Amino acid sequence: MKRFDKASVTIKDVAKRAGVAHSTVSLVMNDREHVSPKLRERILKISNEMGYMPNMVARSLISKRSSTVGVVFPENPHFFTITYFLMMIEGIQNACKKYDRALMFFSLDQTKGESYYQISRKWLIDVMVIMNVDYTRDISKDIEDLRKNGIAFSIVTKYVGKEKVNAVCVDNFEGVRLALEYLAERGHKRVGYISGHPNSSDGPERLQAFKALSKKMGFDQDRDLIVQGDFTFESGEREAPKLLGLKKRPTAIFAASDYMAIGAMRAMKAQGISIPKDIALIGFDNTLEAAYVEPALTTIRQPLQEMGEKAVDLAVRSMNDENFEPQLAVLKPELIIRQSC
Repeated sequence: MKRFDKASVTIKDVAKRAGVAHSTVSLVMNDREHVSPKLRERILKISNEMGYMPNMVARSLISKRSSTVGVVFPENPHFFTITYFLMMIEGIQNACKKYDRALMFFSLDQTKGESYYQISRKWLIDVMVIMNVDYTRDISKDIEDLRKNGIAFSIVTKYVGKEKVNAVCVDNFEGVRLALEYLAERGHKRVGYISGHPNSSDGPERLQAFKALSKKMGFDQDRDLIVQGDFTFESGEREAPKLLGLKKRPTAIFAASDYMAIGAMRAMKAQGISIPKDIALIGFDNTLEAAYVEPALTTIRQPLQEMGEKAVDLAVRSMNDENFEPQLAVLKPELIIRQSC
């Protein structure tokens, strides 16, 4: 039997050994139909014995598509240091393995007019996961271009536009309800709130839920009990003193993200405030840092890994099934009780 250099085995070599046309081998390698199970099994066995590996670059050049999931996020030099996103990326990576796809990351510089569609065209991306959408910019034209050109995509946040698209988010209303009910059980009625970024979908939605539920549950409704953050450590540390300086101080602070809660914790410690003895503190997200600060942070868990995996799943399914209807997947949050509340 002729011996092959495994690094140089081609689809034609496999076809010749199997006694079939190379187009038949191509159908098998691309997991297409029209090949009998018995023949498919024989071709796969021969390709494994010969050490054949599909040339993904060549395939991309021919099809004008890659077997790659492109993760696109707004320009941010600190993106890969933010565990919130890294936990989500873990789920995206798991899904890529499941679908035998590579993973690439692209930052979107909105100041230069870059668009999601331009990225997909430049890098031959056929599946895209869009993270951390900034809704100060209208992306409806981008969405239209992606759909018109057959680019499968999902957004990891609730989409606020009119178009029906694949999107994955957490149930913010339920998350806020879990937090406020727990605070009420602990005897808190005067709760300060640090709101998230107003240009996101999560920030305004959590704020709306806090206002509605705190009123319904009989919490104090002073306007000064709500301050505006932007999901960052810095904004939590900046805004918390406004709550701490009120004539009638809150007995608990609820921050719309763990990072803001940890920033608030730093500000509270700087004033000698004991947590939770003097003021209780609760966050939202359950990022990795939440369990390791002192005291460990009570928080609302977002299923970040599951959200990332679901985003890829919806995009790939929409690409493979022309009858697939775009879906909004709303995942359930969970209360994680630790020492801060």
